[in-house]
Amino acid sequence: MPPIMLGHVPLPPAPLYAFVAALALLALGASLRLPRTRRRQWLSGTLVAALIGARLVYIALHPEAYREAPFEAITLWQSGYHPLGALLGTVAWTLWRLRDLPARQIRRATGALVTCSVLWWGLNTWQTLVVEPLPVNLPNLTLKALDGTPTSIETLASASPRIVVLWRSDCRACRRTLARLTELNRDAANVVTVNEGQTLLQAARYLDARGVSFTHDLRDPQQRLQAYFGMPELPLTLRLDAHGRLRDYQMGEISTAHLMRWLSPTT
Repeated sequence: MPPIMLGHVPLPPAPLYAFVAALALLALGASLRLPRTRRRQWLSGTLVAALIGARLVYIALHPEAYREAPFEAITLWQSGYHPLGALLGTVAWTLWRLRDLPARQIRRATGALVTCSVLWWGLNTWQTLVVEPLPVNLPNLTLKALDGTPTSIETLASASPRIVVLWRSDCRACRRTLARLTELNRDAANVVTVNEGQTLLQAARYLDARGVSFTHDLRDPQQRLQAYFGMPELPLTLRLDAHGRLRDYQMGEISTAHLMRWLSPTT
C-alpha cells in the first residue's frame, strides 16, 4: 500500500491506521466507566491481544511461509497481520478480563472493539489518508541489462505475472529481499530486478558475489523508475499482472509469506 508522506518522510500506512484505531479505542474505553487502573489494564492488554491474535491467525493461514522462515513470526515490524485475528484476540481478552462485570458493560466493551476493528479495516481498504496512489501502468522507459542489452520497461508484460524489485546493493532490506526471492523463485512468476542509481560495476559485483540471477537484471542509473513511482526509499517490490498492470506493491522489506503469496500461480 502507498506510504503517507510527511514532507519528504514516508510513513507506512498500516501502523498509522492501527494507531488511529488504538486512539479510537482509548476514547471509547472511557465510556465504560471503569476504575482508572482497571481501564488501563484492559486497554493495554487489548492492544497486546490484538497484536498477538492478528499475527497468529496470519501464521495459521500461511504455515508454509513460516516453516521456511520461522523467525519472521517475531519480526513484528514486517507485514503479516490478519484483522479477524485481532478481533478474536481482543474479544477473548475482554471476556476474560472483564468477566466479573455486568453483561451490559461487557457488551459495551465488545461493541467498542468491533467499532475499532471496522475502522481499521475501512482505513486499510479505502486508504483514506493516502493522498495519491501509485501509477497503474509502467512508464515508457528503456533501461539496459547488465550485459548492455536495451530493454523497454513496457515490454515486461507477458503471459504470466512478474515481480519487479527496485534495489541497491548498499540497502540492507534490498539485500534480504533479493535473497528471499532467490530462495522462493518459481516458474509462476518472472522476476525482474532494477538497480537504482549505482554503477554497472557495483550492481554486477554484488549479484555475482551472491550468485543472484533473475529473468531480467536491469540498471536505472538515473533512478527514473524510482522517481516515476515517487518512492524515496528502497526496496520497492511491484507485482504486475499478465498485462503489465500494477496489482500490488510493497515499500521496504517484504516478508516471506507476502512473497510466496505473490509467487503463487493462483494469485
